[in-house]
Amino acid sequence: ALLPLLLWLPWASAASEWELKVADKEAGIQVFSRVNEQGYPEFRGVTRVQSRLSAFVALFKDLDRMPEWAYRIRKAERLKVISETESYAYTVNSLPLPLYDRDVIVHSTITQDAATLQVTFRGSGAPDFAPRNERYVRMPVVESTWTFTPLADGMVEVAFQGYGDPGGTLSSGLLAWFVRLSISEAPYHTMLHMKKFVSRPEYQSARYPFIREPVQ
Repeated sequence: ALLPLLLWLPWASAASEWELKVADKEAGIQVFSRVNEQGYPEFRGVTRVQSRLSAFVALFKDLDRMPEWAYRIRKAERLKVISETESYAYTVNSLPLPLYDRDVIVHSTITQDAATLQVTFRGSGAPDFAPRNERYVRMPVVESTWTFTPLADGMVEVAFQGYGDPGGTLSSGLLAWFVRLSISEAPYHTMLHMKKFVSRPEYQSARYPFIREPVQ
């Protein structure tokens, strides 16, 4: 369950240093951006949440509710379940007019480090997994990672990182403004709403046999 939230353009071919774009002290969210080794603008959002690790798994598995908290996700549905920790999902990303909406298919996995108990959700685009819908532009590249690292006193450090290729003709000057705006806006708003949603009782009460919780 991951979030193909941003629409990127390949700007360069050399990696750059992370640059701070958003620093919301009240919400406890920071967002950074850089140009990665593939030449794509890449984002990284960081925050902390009081939560059980399993709650994040429950939230991300609840695709019906994802449009309520994930930035510009209009529709989300599961296409195929391989196992409890591996699946394929389909989302439709809403763009402002006159831009065309994008859709994306993501192959996602969930892993946990046996020593640190850090949980990682990793997603990669699988554009040919299902037929294309002519109403949308299929995103050919999506790479994103969520990591959940347990800290002291029940806190969890959350990091959300990713990049992608929106496909179509988003290289035009008319659309470049939206790409530049999204590189900080998308991860910020997604993490802001995620923090509120994951605290709900239905997620905090979830249990999964493949997730070990830290001993408090």
